Amino acid sequence: MMIDKIGTTHRHCDRTDKTRRRGSLAAGTICLALLLTGCSLLGKGRSEVAAPLVQESCPTCAPRVEMETEPAEAAPPLGGPEIQDLRRIPQQLDGLAAAAGDRLDPGDRCRTQLQEEFHRRFFAPWTSSAPLFDIADSKHVMREEGGHDWYGVNKRKVGRKQMQELFDNCALAGFPSRKDAAIAVAPAHLRGLPSYLPLFEGAEDEPFDMLSYPQVKLNEPLKVLHASRDGVWFFVETGYSTGWIEARDVALVDAAFRESWMQGPHLVIVRDYTSVADGKGVGTYRAKIGTILPVVRADENGWDVSVASAGEGGKAESRISRIPREAAAPFPLPFNGEKIAMIGNQLLGQPYGWGEIYGLRDCSAMLRDFFLPFGIWLPRTSTDQIESIPRRHELAALAPEAKRELIREKGRPFLTLLHKPGHIMLYVGVDKEGHPLVFHDAWSIRVKGKGEERTKIIGMAAVTTLEPGKEFGLAPGSSLLERSTDLGVITDRCPQ
Repeated sequence: MMIDKIGTTHRHCDRTDKTRRRGSLAAGTICLALLLTGCSLLGKGRSEVAAPLVQESCPTCAPRVEMETEPAEAAPPLGGPEIQDLRRIPQQLDGLAAAAGDRLDPGDRCRTQLQEEFHRRFFAPWTSSAPLFDIADSKHVMREEGGHDWYGVNKRKVGRKQMQELFDNCALAGFPSRKDAAIAVAPAHLRGLPSYLPLFEGAEDEPFDMLSYPQVKLNEPLKVLHASRDGVWFFVETGYSTGWIEARDVALVDAAFRESWMQGPHLVIVRDYTSVADGKGVGTYRAKIGTILPVVRADENGWDVSVASAGEGGKAESRISRIPREAAAPFPLPFNGEKIAMIGNQLLGQPYGWGEIYGLRDCSAMLRDFFLPFGIWLPRTSTDQIESIPRRHELAALAPEAKRELIREKGRPFLTLLHKPGHIMLYVGVDKEGHPLVFHDAWSIRVKGKGEERTKIIGMAAVTTLEPGKEFGLAPGSSLLERSTDLGVITDRCPQ
């Protein structure tokens, strides 16, 4: 199997949605992108002190942020020393967000347009009469996956009988058989086939489970299109993906329920992994940043929110749950330096999670969750995210220094996506040397070893330059700078 190393042959940091990745299974293209460590597990324990600012001499460029003169203390990852970027660049966003200043403001008109787009896309499973994704394509992918050679958790090839039973459970002869508005009554994963057993391209490919699709948030709108033969799974659409989800995590909603939930007002979870009770006194869920819930009432100590649960006949019932005041805020948040740092600092330092495995995030999931509290819609995959911006700047043919200059000139900090195949990054400003900085989540870097290239797996979401690990000697053509192909500014989605 060809393995794309971080600029030449490497595994994607991004769990590519099957609606965009239809040819990749047959081609065997999965890649190792770049997972970068932050300062601490789950974003806790980082310094809250903003980096000092220096005067920017170029009025068209982003303000620069002074870096630490002494390396910050950090435990090196297993397998060798820490990359220099993570010791030199403060792993928090306060200084960079403050430096961006007025460039963060999308303007009243664009802000309204982005929020209207978010509402339309978020609730599309409830409002659209037609499927949101190509039904024939979905069937094709399931057939492709069902006929593919896979390895299981025991590092042995999965037997054809087991794969046939799994494929037969899709009951594709009658697909799709339903069109029911629904809601997720628990955080749950979408899967490529109706099974939680992971499937790997190679025996040593763990944790890159190729059936791991996005994680659905608590109380997210869905549309049920089909049921598995055994009735355990539903095939559903969200506003950004399709896949199989356990039926127990889904409840059907009627027109009155949909109308009341769509009207709001809404809160958004701003403290990652907030505990939200089910309102029945039975269970409690961990809600990620970006989880959106209708607000019922508020006081100085907390919020009462509506939480959907499954009642008789699998129909949704709205119940009241109490959450702490600091865990949520009125939706959407203002897109300013304070709120950007509040959300982003929690994501920095979190471990990378392919396809949101273990409730973590990959590169596109992290950026999607970063923008969700602000009412800015992003699709789920790196390719879809950059393609959601209609007017983009092509970088592929430019020399490295020309790329840097274009990024400094055209990029708006915290509103600009940089893309390379299989990976998405957020431009956040420049360092004191004028090197562009990016906020991203990935898997590894490729460095030159003694006579051969090797992979250095280093860990979590971080702020880095576009050449992290340069001091180790990057493999030729492998840097993020060399591999970047597109730049897109989110506000360019707003009609002129």
